[in-house]
Amino acid sequence: MRVPNPWVLLLCLALILSVWWCGTRKSDFLTPPSELKLAETRTQVEASLPEADHPEDAVSAPSMVKEQAPPAPVEKPKPVIDPGDITRTPTLHEYSNLAPKKGTAYLMDLAVLLEAKNASQRALLAWERVLDTAKPDKNQAGTAIAAIMRLRPTVPDWNTERTKAIAITLHAGTGKKHVKTLIPVLEKSARELECASAGILKVTAIVHASRGNPSISGPAPVALWITGSAKNSLSTAVLAFIIESPQSLHDDLRKAMYLLIREQLGQDAIRTPPAALADGENALDALNSHITRLGWEKLGTQLKPPPKKDEPLVKKPKIH
Repeated sequence: MRVPNPWVLLLCLALILSVWWCGTRKSDFLTPPSELKLAETRTQVEASLPEADHPEDAVSAPSMVKEQAPPAPVEKPKPVIDPGDITRTPTLHEYSNLAPKKGTAYLMDLAVLLEAKNASQRALLAWERVLDTAKPDKNQAGTAIAAIMRLRPTVPDWNTERTKAIAITLHAGTGKKHVKTLIPVLEKSARELECASAGILKVTAIVHASRGNPSISGPAPVALWITGSAKNSLSTAVLAFIIESPQSLHDDLRKAMYLLIREQLGQDAIRTPPAALADGENALDALNSHITRLGWEKLGTQLKPPPKKDEPLVKKPKIH
């Protein structure tokens, strides 16, 4: 028996409605679920997820490309400090070749290492090379000067035989009225130069009286210069200053001496000249720390008589 089409449609619709009514008649679609129900739902969902140690089963979230930080700069390893044979007697020119090759920092590290090995004389030479062969900045120069002032009293003078010292003459010219006042101060300044040079120089003081009118009042000018000991020796420039008072004369002389020596050593294109005096800096301290022992030797050799015209500057080597 064939069922008519209208009845088929009615039966299908009745079936759908009855199923929907049976399944939803006890459900409440308007009231939001309680916190307890939500917690149960979360627990069921988490239980259905795959284990974390199986990444191939997990559902991965869209990956975010993280911006990588730039790599940290790689610091260059410090060069190995080679103190050399510290048992060998050093020369006054020791470590002069290191500054152009290794730099200022290497020389300073070498000086620290030598001092740690109780090689004070060599450590002092290395600190001096920081000043006269390297190009130190202000902080590096200050560190070297402080080390030199600390080490100088702990080592013997470089030259202890006065007969081997380089002879130079410290000259001062002033009016006849002030000669007696200037003589003892200039002689004391000459001794201070000898001490600052660690025995490398032998300094003679000479005061020259000018031919001016001794009755003229007012501050007296003083002309200062340094020569070698021989008659035909070379000379530094002449520096003039005014005697403001007898109490300040000695300090004024020290400052003038330092300026003269600094200018003279500055003529050497190879060596680094001593630093200028800072405001309020003690000139005697500067003479003992800013000018190296190699610098004092250089000053003495610069003021020696020039070679004769027929005397070659450099002796020709013998041909065998």
